[in-house]
Amino acid sequence: MKIVNSGSDRSFVIFKDRVILIDPNRESLERYIKVSDFLNKRRINVPKIYKVFPNFVIIRNLGKSLYSELKSGRKTDRWLESRYYKIINELVKFHSIPLKNVEIFSSFDLKVLTWEWRYFIENYLLNYLGVKNIDRWFLFSDIVINVCYNVYRSFSNLIHRDLQSTNVIFFRGVPYFIDFQGMMVGNFLYDLASLLEDPYINLPFYLKEKLLVSYFRNSGWDWSLFSVYRYYKIQRLVQVLGAFAFLSLHKNKDFFIVHLKNSEMVFRNIIEEIKKL
Repeated sequence: MKIVNSGSDRSFVIFKDRVILIDPNRESLERYIKVSDFLNKRRINVPKIYKVFPNFVIIRNLGKSLYSELKSGRKTDRWLESRYYKIINELVKFHSIPLKNVEIFSSFDLKVLTWEWRYFIENYLLNYLGVKNIDRWFLFSDIVINVCYNVYRSFSNLIHRDLQSTNVIFFRGVPYFIDFQGMMVGNFLYDLASLLEDPYINLPFYLKEKLLVSYFRNSGWDWSLFSVYRYYKIQRLVQVLGAFAFLSLHKNKDFFIVHLKNSEMVFRNIIEEIKKL
């Protein structure tokens, strides 16, 4: 038996073939169950729920996350490419879910886009870095938010919202998505940015490009959106740094404290992309 905590208030008790997901927030747990049922009915790979209790559920143990696999030892380029192409294929299927009977999902709209930037500015720039002049960051945020919002209004679909290597598990060679209860109606570029600009795994640039092209070829989305990927990349990365800072400074989460201390590269990535706007 092993007990694991997460970035939220949830915890997991891990047995050989079962996991007990404990959530003290009843509403949050009920949402997890609803979303799991929604995805299962649409044949999206998520862990099976065996039994439901008032404050916890018993689910199938699928094994290590992709992040844990990658950290357990050096993998070949072929292994890495194979894994990520399979994720891209599953993501295309996920993003193809019709937008009907999706009332349980809120919208990744102007309000949420703006909140993510304020989350970043308050927690990372002000509280962590101690930046004094943030006026230019509000200017940058307006540019990125407006582009992302306009894209969302014209092209929307269901998105995972946190699709990175800690939230993908390969079981018998097939990718499964976890931690999906934050799903929203948004734009697929946010999920692509979450996966490819993963702060935990530094994917090679050539592979990011190949995976982006593969996604667009298989998904049928308008290729003109390829050119605005950069804006969603920035949007996603500011959310990441905001979360790292908040969970480190206010929740004292060890995992995020480590990544916050190593977040300089992510911050430089944001600045370099902003220069290209």
